[in-house]
Amino acid sequence: AGLSNPNYGYFGGGSSPGDVATIDRIDFSNETTSAPGNNLSTARWGLTAVFSSNYGYFVCVTDYTGKVDRIDFSTEITSAPGNNLGQGNFLLGSLSNSNYGYFAGGRNPLAFPQYSATINRIDYNNETVSQPGNNLPEGRQGLGGVSDNANYGYFGGGGDPSVVAIVDRIDFSTTTITPSGNLSQSRTGTATVSNSSYGYFGGGFTPSIVATVDRIDFSTGTPGPAVGSLSQARYQLAAVSN
Repeated sequence: AGLSNPNYGYFGGGSSPGDVATIDRIDFSNETTSAPGNNLSTARWGLTAVFSSNYGYFVCVTDYTGKVDRIDFSTEITSAPGNNLGQGNFLLGSLSNSNYGYFAGGRNPLAFPQYSATINRIDYNNETVSQPGNNLPEGRQGLGGVSDNANYGYFGGGGDPSVVAIVDRIDFSTTTITPSGNLSQSRTGTATVSNSSYGYFGGGFTPSIVATVDRIDFSTGTPGPAVGSLSQARYQLAAVSN
C-alpha cells in the first residue's frame, strides 16, 4: 500500500513471497529510496492506506481483524492508534479528504457473504472509526479509490467475485453513494493517484493482467476513455503522489 505527504511517499507491507512488514520511502526531491527503519507492527499483504496532513494509516487484516498502523510524518515512528476497522477484510478500496479516510468493500473468507459492501470511516481529528451508514450497492474486493479532497470521492472497479467496471461516488457532505459511470474496462487490483483535477486508475486484472490507465475528470464527475498505459501490465500495485 502507498501513502504520501508533500515530501515523501511510503510503501508498506506486501509479500516477497512471504509477508513482510517493511516500509520503504521515496524522497520526492531527488527520487532516492530508503527504509526509514520503522516498520508495520506485523507482516501482512493486501493492505490499503489513507493519510492526513500529519499521519498516514496502513490498514489490513491481522487474524481477520481490521488492524490499523499509523506513521507519524514528523518522526516516521509507527504505532497503533488503538482503533481498528472491526471488520477483517482485505483488498479494500480507500480514499481521503482533509477530515476523514474512507475504506470500502473487501473480502473476508471467514465471513458470509465473503465480499463486503461496507464503508468504514476514520476521523482524523480523534482517530475513531465508524460506519457512516451508506454502503456500496454491492460487495466487491480490489477496488480503487480517488478523491478531489473537497467534495467527492470515487470507488472504481473490483470483483464481486466477477470483475466489474463500476464507479461509485461518495458525497463527502452527506456520505451518500451514487453511480458515476464506468472505467474503460472491468478490472480489479488497480493503483490510484489523484490531484485536485483528475483521478487515475492504473493497471489491474480483468481476468488478464492489463497496463491500462483510466482518468476521472473531477469537474464532470465521470470517467473518460483510457488516457495511456503503464510500462508493463501488472496488478495489485501501489501508487503515491505529492
